[in-house]
Amino acid sequence: MTAKKAPRVRLLDTTFRDAQQSLLGGNLRGSEIVPVAGKMDAIGFAAMEAFGGATFETQVRRREDPWAYLRKLNKATPNTPIQALIRGQNLVANRNFADDVVELFIKHSAKNGIDVFRVFDPLNDLRNMEAAIGAALKAKKRVQGALSYAVSPAHSIELWCSLAKGLVDMGAHDIVIKDTSGLLSPQATWELVTALKQTVKVPINVHSHCSSGMAPMAYMAAVEAGADVLDVAMSPLAWGNSQPAAESVIAALQGGEYDTGLDLDKLWDVQHDVESLKREHIAELSPVADRVDASILRYHLPGATLEDIHRQLDAHGAADRLAEVLEEVSRVRLELGYPPLVAPIRQMIATQAVYNVIGGDRYATVTQELKDYLQGLYGRPPAPADHELRRLVLGREEPITIRPADLLEPQVDHARQQVRKLGYEPSDDNVLIHLMFPNIAPAFLRGPQPKTDRSKPEPLPVAATSSPDPDPPSPPPPTPQVSVAEFDVEVEGEVFKVRVSGAGMTVTPAAGALDAQSKLTVPSILPPT
Repeated sequence: MTAKKAPRVRLLDTTFRDAQQSLLGGNLRGSEIVPVAGKMDAIGFAAMEAFGGATFETQVRRREDPWAYLRKLNKATPNTPIQALIRGQNLVANRNFADDVVELFIKHSAKNGIDVFRVFDPLNDLRNMEAAIGAALKAKKRVQGALSYAVSPAHSIELWCSLAKGLVDMGAHDIVIKDTSGLLSPQATWELVTALKQTVKVPINVHSHCSSGMAPMAYMAAVEAGADVLDVAMSPLAWGNSQPAAESVIAALQGGEYDTGLDLDKLWDVQHDVESLKREHIAELSPVADRVDASILRYHLPGATLEDIHRQLDAHGAADRLAEVLEEVSRVRLELGYPPLVAPIRQMIATQAVYNVIGGDRYATVTQELKDYLQGLYGRPPAPADHELRRLVLGREEPITIRPADLLEPQVDHARQQVRKLGYEPSDDNVLIHLMFPNIAPAFLRGPQPKTDRSKPEPLPVAATSSPDPDPPSPPPPTPQVSVAEFDVEVEGEVFKVRVSGAGMTVTPAAGALDAQSKLTVPSILPPT
């Protein structure tokens, strides 16, 4: 009897994490996901990404326990590995955590059902990924090291190969080309996959979004170049700003050299269930995300960033300035060292571009995120940030050169004490939620909302922090104020010019006092957590 030939290409399903986040804002509930995931368990996907990323915070905001969901999901899918998306040292939030938090989060996730950890960093700074990778390896789980794909003069085949080698040296079992913008062209995909296959001897996984329309063609080029795994989603939650449809990819490769070995007949019942879930949440379907937008190819911007810019300009009655803002985004990105347009960097750049266009002088107002970025608190960008911009924003302050998390003291023990003081059990479940999102954790710990209010989102807390959610759009920048007062202040022999307006206060060294000018810094521009 002839042994069945192993499939040349495996498929990884994203329906209940990236796909539903991309199209429905992550609003599927665990009680809706688990029964359908149980049916999908029989299909034969390489893994099912259904945890982590922005969906974790979405669950906490509506007081749904993400850990209880994970345990139920794990029980319902005994045959399919469950995958989590981890933003390196940020985990599932948007600020760096101390290493003890990273280790506890990864260990607890593994204990409750995660089999595969996909780890990435928005700047591709490997230093921000090593703690999470190390913790996952310690938990004896599979690790995928992800490259945040970008197109710029700073991103070359040589850079991608060097990063991939570094990740494999850290212990990564797979390398993922993570193209959140949908910018992978067929030619670029073929060249990159070919180079990576020659550089590292681990499976290569390709993840792209259909927002520009190129992903299906890029996937075909990927398999021809030797890619081992493709990310897909069930068709009702595929396409647009999501991944290519599983059914379409299976059918396209069926019977040929790259046959996935998956049976299409097993997908139809699941497809019907996912379609039903989409119809139930149709009000949450973003019309901008659920389409192909060719302007992505012109400006090299993710669809989510374009949607964000449209929203901000509409809020100010400045939709006619879209072209200016899109050009400004490219200029800001160049000045910041060509960072990949991955959350949260993409929101920071888009919002700063809007400030620069509608607020008058460029960088007259800067966000706290931009200042943190220039101080090196996000990590090392692909290319050095513009020296004059750094001097303008930071003044005499010098950026750090060490790993950002090295500045942090251990946090877990203190968090346990805080949860206990709040009157709740300091379990790993509760402590980790408190650490990730301290502003919304108290509401979560109080328990589920009354059934009559379950359709209403948990209101945002008043206090803002610099630890925002990675995917929701930024609020629009404030309208510049007109009323202004100016006066001079002498401090220890130095004269400073103080300018106060409705938008805030600017302190500027008097002529000849300092070379660098202090700028108005506004609080976090992303939704608080």
